[in-house]
Amino acid sequence: MKNPLSHKVRRAKRWFLEQSPVRSFQQKFPRVAAFIGNRFYTKSFVGLPLTLLLVVAYVNVSLLSELTESVMDAEWIVVTDHTFTSQLYSARSPWLSEFFFMLTKLGERNAVFVVGAVATGIFLYRRRYAAIVVFWIVMAGLGLSVRYGKTFISRARPADVAYYEVEHYSFPSGHATTALALYGLLAYFLYRHYNKSPYRNLYLWLAFILTLLVGFSRIYLGVHYLSDVLAGYLLGLLWMLVGISLVEVMMYRKNKAPLNNRS
Repeated sequence: MKNPLSHKVRRAKRWFLEQSPVRSFQQKFPRVAAFIGNRFYTKSFVGLPLTLLLVVAYVNVSLLSELTESVMDAEWIVVTDHTFTSQLYSARSPWLSEFFFMLTKLGERNAVFVVGAVATGIFLYRRRYAAIVVFWIVMAGLGLSVRYGKTFISRARPADVAYYEVEHYSFPSGHATTALALYGLLAYFLYRHYNKSPYRNLYLWLAFILTLLVGFSRIYLGVHYLSDVLAGYLLGLLWMLVGISLVEVMMYRKNKAPLNNRS
């Protein structure tokens, strides 16, 4: 069964290459033209998929930079944060607070070590050594980026509404960053491994819902603002994209090596 998107990309590529200015460019700069053309190759990750991931990563970084500047300089986002926090605080209930207090622990550092230990054991059993390396690179990278991001921005947490006391600064939310990167990356591993399972889309939805709930719990419990969580999601998405790219590139090089040896 043909992939409709790949078919359309190849058709658009053929039409583009037939244009006379493009042909002239190919004749003058064949290596540059070949490099650009390979970026839209649909049958390899280092082609169009990697190109699209880089575009998404660029947009992600731009949005994160814009949000950070707004938190530091724009009054409207501060007002929005305080208004949203106040509304949730006024609607807070004891049983729901207890629920979100338990749920929010799924985005803590301890959750990373527990879930990471289980994932590492499974990867070792299946000899997925690249997955282990990438997983812990991503977890270490997001931890350092959250830590230094908080120190650089130095934003105080919401005052007088916190369900429990939390130290350190507020922006970005480490729980939201961790939840998206941790469960998103695990969902990717499951989706990629069980490529014939009827439940593979379920892994993505579970990771998506869990990430949303962990992020919302931070605002509901009054320990983060809305913009903190949004920034955490953007940062977590960036690290998840880094992890996926590393795994796919390593798999591409591994699969390519036997072909090179054979030739």
